[in-house]
Amino acid sequence: MSWKNTATSYGWAAILLHWISAVGVIWLYFLGEDIEHAKEAKAPREAISEMVEFHAAIGAVFFTFLLARIVLHYAQRQPAKPDQNKYVNMLASAVAHLFLLMIAIQIITGPVVIWTRPAAIDVFGMASIPSPFAARNGDLHELAEEIHAFAPNLFWPLIALHVAGALKHLVLDKKRTSLRMIGMKR
Repeated sequence: MSWKNTATSYGWAAILLHWISAVGVIWLYFLGEDIEHAKEAKAPREAISEMVEFHAAIGAVFFTFLLARIVLHYAQRQPAKPDQNKYVNMLASAVAHLFLLMIAIQIITGPVVIWTRPAAIDVFGMASIPSPFAARNGDLHELAEEIHAFAPNLFWPLIALHVAGALKHLVLDKKRTSLRMIGMKR
């Protein structure tokens, strides 16, 4: 199997980035949920700050993988669509594009939330990503924070559609289309 996508299969680069991104997005989602629950429970400010710092550090670690996932999706050819209803293929494409859009929104707004304080993003004490802002930017901070908190709500419907599509191919259609994302030929 090639590192690059072909007309019939995904390459190893796309497969690895898909699964690394999936792990990162799910982990970051649940970390974000924990932060929201802590805020609702009126947890101490210091505890919430530590949770936000951990979430930001994990986001920084996954940033390159997530960005590479987006770039690679549009830079490479995609394997041929399965032979099925054109509207189902359009829905599958829409789900993929919306996933990538949501990821792009998160990897932009996440750092902006931290940087508009202004603060650096500390990556577990190993690196620090400085803020490009010299002073606090309250309006931009609030906007980025609202978008960053809202956008993940769209992931669950997309995940449901994505998994339903994979199961449709495997169970109902009895085709191996969905197995392409684990490196098996169609």
